[in-house]
Amino acid sequence: MEEEVGTPPKKSKKKLILLIAAVLLLAGGGVAAFLLLSPPAAPKRGGAASAEASRAQLTAKFIELGQFTANLIREDGDRYLQVAISLKITNPDLEDKIKETKPEILHRVNMLLQSKYPSELSTIDGKERLAQQIKGQVEYVLGIRKTAPAISSEQDAAPETNTGKSGIADVLFTSFIIQ
Repeated sequence: MEEEVGTPPKKSKKKLILLIAAVLLLAGGGVAAFLLLSPPAAPKRGGAASAEASRAQLTAKFIELGQFTANLIREDGDRYLQVAISLKITNPDLEDKIKETKPEILHRVNMLLQSKYPSELSTIDGKERLAQQIKGQVEYVLGIRKTAPAISSEQDAAPETNTGKSGIADVLFTSFIIQ
């Protein structure tokens, strides 16, 4: 019995290829996990406007005004509007002020809704115009506007110069039904 002396048996190339593939797969998974799980990079300082906008997004609060049902001005029969309205505010001081003046805000919103034709509210532009008019009424009640916006179908709530910093970021319709 002679023992073979010389070359050791050859290892399979398949094992080597599988090992390399496994290492690459793990490395790729690690990179993907790092990119997906790491927090986003902080935005560069772009000035006061971007800082104020991001601060407003962080401190925004939503206040529900409630659900309104109003008869619309007759065009072709009895129609009514049922809408739920919320305010997005960025000034925390407004929350208490809105609660204190809520009856007057609700009255002005009801009067505004009852001054509308169904055809005015059937388009996106009409709904956006209504949101701006509601915002104008709320700003007036809160003392942000000096003059009361007109409550009529023909006139829009013309923005005043200081309304950009009013603390009311948006008027949101969480439900909007015309029947």
